[in-house]
Amino acid sequence: MKKFPYFTTFAVTLSVLLCVSIGYFISTCIVSTNLFQLTKKVESAQTSYYALSIFSSDSEEDLNAVKSEFQNKNCAGYIFKSDKFYLVASVYKNINDAELVKNNLNVNGYNAEIIKVNMPSFYLEGNFSSQEEEILRLALNCKDKIFENLYDISISLDTQIISETEAKLKVNETYSSFETTKNNFETIFKSSHLNDIEKLRDEFERVEEILENLTKENLEENQTYSSLIKITYCKILLDEINEN
Repeated sequence: MKKFPYFTTFAVTLSVLLCVSIGYFISTCIVSTNLFQLTKKVESAQTSYYALSIFSSDSEEDLNAVKSEFQNKNCAGYIFKSDKFYLVASVYKNINDAELVKNNLNVNGYNAEIIKVNMPSFYLEGNFSSQEEEILRLALNCKDKIFENLYDISISLDTQIISETEAKLKVNETYSSFETTKNNFETIFKSSHLNDIEKLRDEFERVEEILENLTKENLEENQTYSSLIKITYCKILLDEINEN
């Protein structure tokens, strides 16, 4: 039987080792540089809210003069500026709910109006891992989640399904959930100083300050706790729009 020369055997072995080494080097470069990882777009939900106004005027002073009266009746008493100034009783995610309350108010002599508010969308693009993407998605949609929680609490309190003490406990749970979202976001993106990440950080700080005011029960004169819950979610959703 014909034998392979020693040199040929050595050359074949060297070629195999070289191919394995090159393959390992290329795969390492791909993993470390995310060469073939697809860029992902993570964005907040496209949302519209319906602010129910119970009083409007061209003068903000007129609304400040009657705000306390309505806050004593469980209304938010939030002043929203658009084409004129509106005193907002509450905010709804469902137009039918807003229409139902509006009709009841008008029957009772109020001049209620509904203002549709389109929330600005926000998104980030990058090579995010599945964990980063999930945490970022929760961060981008946390205001909507806070609204849903606080809205349900205020309705349950107004209809006496829960007591004021129970409402406060649920508010604390909402605040705790927000803090978890905020801290997870900061843990993952602590070393990032991209403009969009910094904007999210600033937004977290703003929302945290508003929620803390609720947990500390900083009531205005004649304001009910239900009113404080409502003006809290109004501020979280509408303050940024109001300032523009």
